[in-house]
Amino acid sequence: MIIPCPNAFEKRGRMKETIYSIPINESFEITDGQCPVCRLHLRLTEDALDYTLGPAMMEPDMRQRTNALGFCPEHLAALIHRQKRLPLALILETHIQTLLKSEKHLFSESCYVCDRVSGFLTAYYSNILHLWRTEDSFRQKWDAQPMICRPHTVALAAAAPGELSRKETPVFLASLGQKAAAHMRGLSESLAVFIRSFDHRFAGGDLGEHRQAVQNAAAFLSGPKTNPQAG
Repeated sequence: MIIPCPNAFEKRGRMKETIYSIPINESFEITDGQCPVCRLHLRLTEDALDYTLGPAMMEPDMRQRTNALGFCPEHLAALIHRQKRLPLALILETHIQTLLKSEKHLFSESCYVCDRVSGFLTAYYSNILHLWRTEDSFRQKWDAQPMICRPHTVALAAAAPGELSRKETPVFLASLGQKAAAHMRGLSESLAVFIRSFDHRFAGGDLGEHRQAVQNAAAFLSGPKTNPQAG
């Protein structure tokens, strides 16, 4: 398991540890039509879920955070499906005790897994932009990717001005926007074919890949969702 350091790169500087680029390059080497950042996001999520129910759950610092933050419905469901009931029971018992003692925590929405994943994702966004800026081989992998989902498109666009120069930022944003536009045109065409199949004049035709039009559009618009059956 490789977890990126939140400060993996010096500002405008060289990579501190080459190992932090490995999971990014591995994900961008796959060109299966899925978002490569989603693959990173889901891997981080699985690591965070495993970490939550692993030996770290006995560490005071970690328990303080789970006690205060708790879990969103999606990640709580994923933790339950991991079938590690005793560690989860211990975590939830002290979390509920915290809620009983604190209106601040009771009246707020938060999630330990979301918080942990978000911190590492921020580092990944910086690392992706650094690789795009400095590595020709990564730029080729980036160009070969047909799609970045909309949530990760938004996140990378927001991170770009802080990581790239004034000249580099519009070039990157243009590439990002072109990927999104091309993919959305394909989604729109696929949805149109799917919708047309409900017209009796076109009934009985083979939809092929368009059968998944709604799921594909939703995946692009919503980004990764934790699989509660995982683990």
